[in-house]
Amino acid sequence: QSNKEHQQTIDQLTQSNNQLTQSNNHLTQSNKEHQQTIDQLTQSNNQLTINSINSLNLTMISLNLIIINKLLTNSLNLTMISLNLIKINNKLLKINNKLLIISLNLTIISLNLIVISLKLIKINNKLLKINNKLLKINNKLLINSLNLIKNSLNLIMISLNLIKIPLNLI
Repeated sequence: QSNKEHQQTIDQLTQSNNQLTQSNNHLTQSNKEHQQTIDQLTQSNNQLTINSINSLNLTMISLNLIIINKLLTNSLNLTMISLNLIKINNKLLKINNKLLIISLNLTIISLNLIVISLKLIKINNKLLKINNKLLKINNKLLINSLNLIKNSLNLIMISLNLIKIPLNLI
């Protein structure tokens, strides 16, 4: 009887052990599946991280391209402004050249006027010399005229005195 009981206990323990082994196998299988899921999720997470980094890099590249495009647009605008300034500068240079020509012509006219002025000064000097000579002649003529007047007055006095003589005789 005791052996039967022991055998029953052994059988029960064996059955329990088998159930535990089977349960353990199930748990091991479940753990493997969970590990595979974790591995898949980790791989997916890694891929998503890589994708996020790539997306961020593409965003940065896009932003840089936008900045470069803006800089190129600004550069183009500055080039257009520069071209317009070059056109304005060319027009100003043409105007400046015309003003230079006018200035040169005025300088030539001024030089000619200086030459004419110098000739007129020479002529004026000659006329002054002639005028001085005429003044001297005029002065001599004036002196002569004064002398003639003086002589005439003297003759009148003599004549008056001569008239007095016959009157005194009477």
